[in-house]
Amino acid sequence: MLLALSGADVCRAGLFPARIFSDDARGTTSASFLKSPASARFSALGSGGAALMAPDAFFCNPAGTAYLSRGASSVLLGYESLLEGAGRTAIAGLKGLSHGTAGLGALYRYESGLEKYDIYGDSAGGFEAYDAAFIGSYGARFESLDAGLAVKYIRSKLYDRSAGSAALDLGVIIKGVENGGTDLAFFARNFGQTLKLGSESAPLPFEFGGALNWRLIPRLNFFIDGHLPSDHSPYVITAGEYAIPFAAAPKVSAVTHGSGAVRSGLFLRGGMNFKNKEDLGWMGAFSAGFGVKFWETSFDYAFVPYGDLGVTHRLTLGWGFGTGTSAAAPVDPQGRFNARVEKLSLAVAAFEPGDGVSETLARQVSDMLEAELVKTGVFRLVERTEMNFILAEKKIGYSGLSQKEEAAGLARLVGARAAVFGGVSKGEQGYLITLSMVDSETGKILASDGRVVEEYYLFKPAARDLALKLSAR
Repeated sequence: MLLALSGADVCRAGLFPARIFSDDARGTTSASFLKSPASARFSALGSGGAALMAPDAFFCNPAGTAYLSRGASSVLLGYESLLEGAGRTAIAGLKGLSHGTAGLGALYRYESGLEKYDIYGDSAGGFEAYDAAFIGSYGARFESLDAGLAVKYIRSKLYDRSAGSAALDLGVIIKGVENGGTDLAFFARNFGQTLKLGSESAPLPFEFGGALNWRLIPRLNFFIDGHLPSDHSPYVITAGEYAIPFAAAPKVSAVTHGSGAVRSGLFLRGGMNFKNKEDLGWMGAFSAGFGVKFWETSFDYAFVPYGDLGVTHRLTLGWGFGTGTSAAAPVDPQGRFNARVEKLSLAVAAFEPGDGVSETLARQVSDMLEAELVKTGVFRLVERTEMNFILAEKKIGYSGLSQKEEAAGLARLVGARAAVFGGVSKGEQGYLITLSMVDSETGKILASDGRVVEEYYLFKPAARDLALKLSAR
């Protein structure tokens, strides 16, 4: 709708700069501290990742915060050492509600070492310069997509002059397209009135774009973001994030942080921003970083070079509180659902490879199933990366028992009430996935199911369907 306006009308309204969406508009916008998300995770991804569903999305795409479980909370603190004595701090708090997530936060950018001079060129002391934004957001959950809105109040001060403005961020994330392996996002940021500082005025750094989060294999995400900023020509960001789980990770987590079902681990990240490549050269195009998460506590770091200008370092600390009710699970007003979540713990054994299937592929299918079982919110999973699980799996493997007996014994050894076991084989019609859930105490089969898939990329939706079947048993 905005693009339907004529260029002259838009400029007179003070919303966009002249020669919008081109390099000719460089340097014509204000509040530049709003251009990049205030998150070490997003910075390590080259300022991409707008399709991520994570607490950090508060500063990038408010739709990405909607996933947070009802009753769960998250707090973020961030710091960035910028160039020439400047820095930026950030704080945000999120609360999961019945149908979405509410958030409050703030950004503060400062510059130190600024001096004023008299008419003779002599120093007349220092002066204050800062930019600040106060943000409120809401992300709404729907079946196939999430939508979000953020409202910002912006305040800037330079010496004895100050100005204020307001802006909106909008975002949508379409979940699980392309057979469940990809999320798509669309966003618009910093849409608001001009910021006037003394006799000078300039529009806010509005931009809109789209993003893709592609889960190619378990625990590895690829990101492609396309940005159309009002003060620059369009550009693309490509990035990736790989999760390495810890061997002794906690069993349950209310807040997701990365790829697949990893709740505690090391996250390696890297990104390439083609805008920075154009402006700063190859040495300014790449960024990298890592994250460490243990249960509900996370630490993220990003290394962001700016070519010959220097480098910046960015840190984010995060905490989660409350287990909540999974947003992916059906709501049960009579409370039966919550009772069942507390009573049932589950172990997923590595699937057996059949004809024409490698052990690695069978393991990947069981990884996908485990990730989808977590999303249902019905099961409390024992992660296969835990040391007691690994030792128990080795011990059971040499017992000579049937697969059902092995699974039940494995569940007893790791303290789970039930276990899922299965296999993957290849036939004329494609891949056959079979699975069963067994009671660890009685050895009774609680549920069995199977799927036939023609191609590898269909394993993900098949795993999701099977997980939903088990959760509804």
